[in-house]
Amino acid sequence: MKKVFYLLLFTYCSSCIQSFQMSDKNIGKYFSQSPPLPFFAFSDTLNRKIFYASSPDTTNPTLLLIHGAPGAWFGYKEFFHDSLLLKKYRIIAPDRAGYNKSGDRETSIQAQATLLKPLLKIHNHQKVSVLGRSYGAAIAAKLVAENPELVEKLILVAPACDPTKEKFWWFSKLVNSKFARFFLPKYANRASDEKFTHQEELKKILPDWQKIKCPVTILQGGKDWIIEPSNGNFVDSVLKNAPRKFIFLPQNGHLLTSERYQLLRDTLLDN
Repeated sequence: MKKVFYLLLFTYCSSCIQSFQMSDKNIGKYFSQSPPLPFFAFSDTLNRKIFYASSPDTTNPTLLLIHGAPGAWFGYKEFFHDSLLLKKYRIIAPDRAGYNKSGDRETSIQAQATLLKPLLKIHNHQKVSVLGRSYGAAIAAKLVAENPELVEKLILVAPACDPTKEKFWWFSKLVNSKFARFFLPKYANRASDEKFTHQEELKKILPDWQKIKCPVTILQGGKDWIIEPSNGNFVDSVLKNAPRKFIFLPQNGHLLTSERYQLLRDTLLDN
């Protein structure tokens, strides 16, 4: 009976996370209909390779997009054919360590930030705009705190950053069980690995929030069921030394990059 329950749970979870998969063939098909196709490369830090997509025009200042958990660079695919964004930015979106084509898992926020640092310095000596969403928001914040001279502005979307408000569901431990992990795809297990270390990792970066001094925009939905909506207030409260704008969207949920894409684009285009 217990195994039957696990299988039902696995079926439910698998159906929920299919959207995090996209084959190279489907990526090619998508960009054939919505050009331009990004180019792809690896950065190399500490003998670990991070896969990333980049828009073709390398002359503009960089917009670095950091995904959540689970996720991959193609979660930001709409950004790569937005003509207004492409006029202003060179868009770079990596696969975080452990996801898609970026090798082994990494649950440390510090290590994740270190692995992304080369993408801040990839060309032109121009300052970078950094956007992180959900679990990627804390990594974005750590990256900016450690490299203030390289960053122009920071945008945090549905930021899962309050160590006292990590949200667990009735099925969270079951999904992380050995039985369920055997059947679930790698990216789902990587997300579980992050989930069960996230509180302690967020505690470690608490002193870093005061190091951020560049302009910050925070977007938080009031009907966010993935994270507690109070996360937006938390981030606003700990950014003691940064000019910031907190945009609370009471009718929106967690997926703000799709639900409020135009608002987010306007935020990125705003000087």
